[in-house]
Amino acid sequence: MKSIIIILFLMLSINTFAEKVYFINIKDGDVLKSPFLVQFGLSGKGVAPAGVDIENTGHHHLLINVDEIDYSLPIPSSKQHLHFGLGQTETNLDLAEGEYQLQLILGNKYHIPHQPPLESKKIKVTVIP
Repeated sequence: MKSIIIILFLMLSINTFAEKVYFINIKDGDVLKSPFLVQFGLSGKGVAPAGVDIENTGHHHLLINVDEIDYSLPIPSSKQHLHFGLGQTETNLDLAEGEYQLQLILGNKYHIPHQPPLESKKIKVTVIP
C-alpha cells in the first residue's frame, strides 16, 4: 500500500510541474462576443519580457488562424501572430464575426519557440456580433 501511495505521489508531482502553455478562460468550441478576454496559462516555466535572458522563461505569442510556423525562426509579427513581449499574460481580443483557430506558443528572448516547442492545443472559437 505504501508503494502505491508513493507511485501516485510521484505521478501527480510530475504532471503538476510539467511544462505546458494553455488557455485559462476559453476553450475549444466557445462562442464569444468581441471583444473578449484571453488569459494565458503557463506551468513549468516562468514569464519574462522579450530580450531578457533568464533561464527557463519566455513570453507568450497568440496565433490566430495559423496552420504552421517554422520553429527554427523568430515568430513573425502580424495580425495573425500577436506578440506579448512585455511579459503580458492576458489580452482583450477584438475579432470580427466568424470562426477562428487560436493557439499559444512560448517564445524565447529572441521570439524563437523553445526546443521542443511549448505550445497549447489549437482551439476553435466562434465570434458573434
